[in-house]
Amino acid sequence: MPRPLLAFLISLGLAVILTPLAMIFGKKAGITDKVGDTTPSGQTKITKKPTARTGGLALIFAILLPFLFLNLPSSKAIGITGGTIIIFLVMLLDDIYGLGPVPKLLGQLAAATAAILGGLRIGYLTNIFGQGWLNLEWLSIPLTYFWILTVTNAMNFIDGLDGLAAGITVIATIASAFASSSRGIFPPTILLASIAGGALGFLPFNFKPAKIFMGDSGANLIGFLIATATIWGTSKATSAVVIGVAILCLGVPMFDVFFSATRRMMGGKSPLKGDMDNIHYILVKKGWSETSVVLVFYLITAILSAIALSFTVLR
Repeated sequence: MPRPLLAFLISLGLAVILTPLAMIFGKKAGITDKVGDTTPSGQTKITKKPTARTGGLALIFAILLPFLFLNLPSSKAIGITGGTIIIFLVMLLDDIYGLGPVPKLLGQLAAATAAILGGLRIGYLTNIFGQGWLNLEWLSIPLTYFWILTVTNAMNFIDGLDGLAAGITVIATIASAFASSSRGIFPPTILLASIAGGALGFLPFNFKPAKIFMGDSGANLIGFLIATATIWGTSKATSAVVIGVAILCLGVPMFDVFFSATRRMMGGKSPLKGDMDNIHYILVKKGWSETSVVLVFYLITAILSAIALSFTVLR
């Protein structure tokens, strides 16, 4: 059995087993979203009943275990693992105690630093339409930080409706795994397959009506892992293609993160301070059902992912 498929199946099975345990733990420990809870900006959340937000506890083990078991040891794998643990722990503290934007940003920067120290970076960009490449030199590190923070926050921002972030993750990472595999880049393919399996195993418990939420710990670690997997892919393939595929597959959350961050900054707010004015919330306020919004965003993600895959095949 191909290792990416095995990683997907192991991660899927682990998520199915661990998610109910994480849900029980979250409720007993009181790590829940309650009816009437508010966002950091003071807006009331749409939580219908007390719901554990400890999905990250299940996802970190479901994803990392098959990834580490099926990959050869490397500095990049160590960097990714260290960064994942850092971002998970910081965001778990946020799920429990509620951290401000600055501590969360510092946690994301620390996680990105661990990955970069492990050797992950966008060192150059190739010409997407022909030959030649551009050595990024001193821009390499800032661009790598920017990419990791953008994708991480994109997945965190989109995690607002039952099943939305998990479903988009499944579609986007399966497509990205196929694209990565077609270019013979197997370590990041195994990681992407592990993310897809973990998210798929988590989804039945998270789809409306959700029994458990990802929480900031789950959404941030998934975003961080997707970001680092795509950077890993740039080391052995056409960089612009790998990044382009990721941007297309993550089109919905990427658009939302830039839309939301721009809106907040124009309003004099921190771009990382959560509110209820993301695109999915706006559609719900306009009368869309939550399930309709989720399914439409799934469809858009599937179409964009198909376009991305077609591009990799035709190139």
